[in-house]
Amino acid sequence: MFFNLGRRRPGLYLHIGQPKSGTTSLQDFLSLEREQLREQGFLYPRLSQVENENAHHALSYDVREETVPGLRMTPHDPSRNARVWEQLARAVRHTACPTVILSSEDFYFLDDNGARRRSAVALLANRLKPLFSSVTVVAYLRRQDEHVESWCNELVKYGFRRNTHDIATLAESLPACHSDYHMLRQLWVRSFGEDAVVFRAFRRDRLKNGSIVDDFCELVGYQPSSRLADFSHRNLRLTRLGFEVTRHLNRFEHSLPVHRRAVDLIRELAVEPPGDPGAEAPFEYFREPLRDKWRRSNRALRLDFSDPLLEQRETQVRPYCLWQPPDLEALRQAALRAALEDDRCAAAAGALVAAAIDVMRTEYHAL
Repeated sequence: MFFNLGRRRPGLYLHIGQPKSGTTSLQDFLSLEREQLREQGFLYPRLSQVENENAHHALSYDVREETVPGLRMTPHDPSRNARVWEQLARAVRHTACPTVILSSEDFYFLDDNGARRRSAVALLANRLKPLFSSVTVVAYLRRQDEHVESWCNELVKYGFRRNTHDIATLAESLPACHSDYHMLRQLWVRSFGEDAVVFRAFRRDRLKNGSIVDDFCELVGYQPSSRLADFSHRNLRLTRLGFEVTRHLNRFEHSLPVHRRAVDLIRELAVEPPGDPGAEAPFEYFREPLRDKWRRSNRALRLDFSDPLLEQRETQVRPYCLWQPPDLEALRQAALRAALEDDRCAAAAGALVAAAIDVMRTEYHAL
């Protein structure tokens, strides 16, 4: 890791997420703009032999696994022997660009419980500081109730949490980084310094043009190409009704490919029932102890959220989705048709969705 003494090491913008704040869209755009970035003095490195060349998840996986052995999941195995940190060092050593950008929402989960004996954030700092003249850590944070709802949706959608818990119970099982933003910032400040950590509120009315892509480009000083005008955001969520169906199908043993086919079916036909009073106030889906944790964090770290204290009054927890049996009929009929297909995966997915709906109907009539 040696540098030409005649030139200054580049500076680094390290984008750490958070998940579900437009990170995939930003990474896809920066990957698309690699050549234009280079022309303006920005290096967005491409790692080889990794699952996703648009982002830098493998750097984070490598660091996290040093503190939590065996943490990587099977889809990420291609990066195990890719020597990704050597790849990064080589790219930085040979670039003429004065600024490097790295982006992965997986960095957000380093030390996700805040109590490990060996800090992965500190380990990351030790790896980055010899490569760069400065490091600026950037995170875009959604208001906790909005973020937690979206992250629970992601877990259920991709089958990471194979349980049948309602969203309030699932939310209470999440690591502290999803709720205590003040603790999270202090964790990064300890390793990189107070002025090096930039936490911004993910609010459409505060982001440039309402977009994280525009906002990040302005933050780092990059003038994006005309592609930005036509760039669409990625990674659509399930509706609340879709979430309910998906968590109920977890009652049945099934494979990940079947899960994904089932979610495709659910995403298409589980439309949002009208008239849900909680849609504009997602904090009402969660119980008071968790909301109180959010309040304490937001008092310590002001991020100009639209409702920073998430309402002081205690309210009864709202059902996550006010659905009626007819809301499921179109999905059930499509699932029954899919169950008759010759494709075994599609048939299994259809049967699974139909079974989940039958369970939901039984529970509904038992109330």
